[in-house]
Amino acid sequence: MKNVMMFKNVFVLGGTTEARKIISFVRNYGIQVTVSVATTYGEELLEEEKDVQVLQQRLDESGFEALFKKQQYDLVIDATHPYAKEATQNCKKACEKLEMPYKRIVREEVEHRILSFSSVEEIISYLENTQGNILLTTGSKDLQAYTKLTHFKERIYIRMLPMAKSIDEQLERGYLMSHLICMQGPFSLELNKAMLNQIQARYMVTKDSGTVGGMEEKVEAARQLGVTLLCLRRPDEEGGMNLQQFYKWFEEVKHG
Repeated sequence: MKNVMMFKNVFVLGGTTEARKIISFVRNYGIQVTVSVATTYGEELLEEEKDVQVLQQRLDESGFEALFKKQQYDLVIDATHPYAKEATQNCKKACEKLEMPYKRIVREEVEHRILSFSSVEEIISYLENTQGNILLTTGSKDLQAYTKLTHFKERIYIRMLPMAKSIDEQLERGYLMSHLICMQGPFSLELNKAMLNQIQARYMVTKDSGTVGGMEEKVEAARQLGVTLLCLRRPDEEGGMNLQQFYKWFEEVKHG
């Protein structure tokens, strides 16, 4: 196993909470870190990290391969969001092809009792047979699909990041400005409850973002208010290690 002292140049994929924690952890060993994020927002979250090279880009498999050939990183750490399946697959395939050390960080799931769905289309089909306001907390990626829901303008409220481009996109799709809640998380139990109460929501749509993503607070807020929680299941993963397992592995390699 490669000694950690040989890890002089590490590549971290993702702008998640886990990625930021890993960056701080690895830099304590004087290791050079390059982090790749998909959005300008992800780049902004890393502004406080000094001496870290930040690449704001979306790469396919060939893009990762070209980057890794050029930079020759000693270790690639994939700390992307649980739903960023395409990025994970592309990065992993490139690492396998180049025989580059790769570690996947997975987010621990939250135990909860909610309605679970395997696709956005299934969620929309379910909601089509309901009445009442809906709070969407799934990010901006699938918002075009929800415009297929009857009376979506009146029923759907969106909690999203305060990014001008994304706001303009939702207005172009027909969503109402008064139904856009533009805030950066994490969101406490009380804030979740306040939002649900304010819009008189009967349904809340989420992804299983895990403990660090505020899933427990969403579940409890919905439970206390009698709001039905609909969750888009995570894509199947081949496995990986959580943060604590990664720290332990890193320390074992260091002293190995």
